[in-house]
Amino acid sequence: MTTIAFVRWDEPARLFAVLAHLDLGADAASLFDPSLPSPPWAQGLLEAYRAASGRLVLHGIGLSHPRGLLERLRGDPPAALADVPGRVLCARTADAIESLADRPVRYAAVPDGVVEPLATLRAALWERHGAPPPLTVADCPALGRCGRAVQTASGRVVAVSLAQPAEHVLCQVLHEETHAVTDPVVSASWGAGPSRDTAVGSAGFGRHRALELAAVEVGDALIRARTPQWLPAYQRWRARFGV
Repeated sequence: MTTIAFVRWDEPARLFAVLAHLDLGADAASLFDPSLPSPPWAQGLLEAYRAASGRLVLHGIGLSHPRGLLERLRGDPPAALADVPGRVLCARTADAIESLADRPVRYAAVPDGVVEPLATLRAALWERHGAPPPLTVADCPALGRCGRAVQTASGRVVAVSLAQPAEHVLCQVLHEETHAVTDPVVSASWGAGPSRDTAVGSAGFGRHRALELAAVEVGDALIRARTPQWLPAYQRWRARFGV
């Protein structure tokens, strides 16, 4: 059976905690938590975030570089953030992460009963492509009910909050994993149209919505076929997408 490992990475967890301070408005990438106080760096970081065209890459960089994240942000940002606005965003993000260094991250235990069905569903998801790649699940409490994922040389990395109910954790990890299979197909069908954008009303939001809905529907089919006992949970989970 393919490896599923659960990890606690402080710097990525604090990166999402930083992003939770930013009120992005109607944006599917928003992690904004209005209960949080507004630190001195929040407004400047929000302005830098909005100015950087490669801003969505920021959501995955901590999962690709869980160690030495601050050094990467300050000295060697990814190509999408290597222009001047991107470097400003990276530098301000690194400063904000560092300002949270003395705050403990409140990690949670792995919810009972999610590993076996997740392994079953991943095997079904990847069966036309061979065995599923190794999966690392990072507990990042500030994500709340959201999730993030990247592909690395060693496998898939998904970030969720393990403090959420077990059924939500299972559905959210499955959703992030399903994107790896469905996104290339959907992107090919859209061709060279506007780039994906999570801001509601933007030119690229239609592409984002199509990517999300495809992953939701394939996840539904997987659940029905392989773990139907989780279908009521999945239907509750998918209601957030309005479908």
